[in-house]
Amino acid sequence: MGWIFRFYESSLGLKYVMAITGIGLYGFLIGHLGGNLLIFFGPEALNEYAAGLQRLPLNLLWIIRFGLLSIFVLHVVTAIRLSIKNKAARPERYHHEKTLQATLASKTMIHTGVLVLVFVCYHLAHFTFRAVQDTGQAYDIMGRPDVYRMVVEGFSQPIIVGIYIVSMIILGFHLSHGLSSMFQSLGINHPKYNGLIKWIGPVFGGGIALCNIFIPLSVFFGLVS
Repeated sequence: MGWIFRFYESSLGLKYVMAITGIGLYGFLIGHLGGNLLIFFGPEALNEYAAGLQRLPLNLLWIIRFGLLSIFVLHVVTAIRLSIKNKAARPERYHHEKTLQATLASKTMIHTGVLVLVFVCYHLAHFTFRAVQDTGQAYDIMGRPDVYRMVVEGFSQPIIVGIYIVSMIILGFHLSHGLSSMFQSLGINHPKYNGLIKWIGPVFGGGIALCNIFIPLSVFFGLVS
């Protein structure tokens, strides 16, 4: 098992782990967004979706949650290790020259990543543990947890809506560089496709951020009520 740790500690291994865990988290974000967008189809659609997750057999939901948590922690730890290794390996002059050429998104990946981590904790405290805004546990006429009502009440306060909007902008900024860098880390690099790869991150990252922003704004302005 020692070779696994040695490979992980190498620059190449760290980049591979960053890319693979990033793909896993990106897939989760897309799936999570798809479930959240069901709010535009009404209480029945969203509440049934949430109840369906709870009915997954063999505690599969908790297995998925634990797996996502493990991927997230590994992604964060790997990002920190890679940042430390990169700073230790390059001279200050080289670092300065590369910083001038780098995009703002690439230069702030660690900072935006930390802010995303803070938001995830806030999001869990808000909707999972209801510590931010205690709306109580409500049920719909079918006896299912009324997730639709919880979301509507959760986005009834402008401060909370503002926190989500700013957080989604930061997330989109983080994803805009992260997705494009995944291709480079995995060696998917070709002059014929580099232009397309360069725009994949901003387009998809921005799209996920905008769709997530649209939900609290729609609730706050009464499009969803």
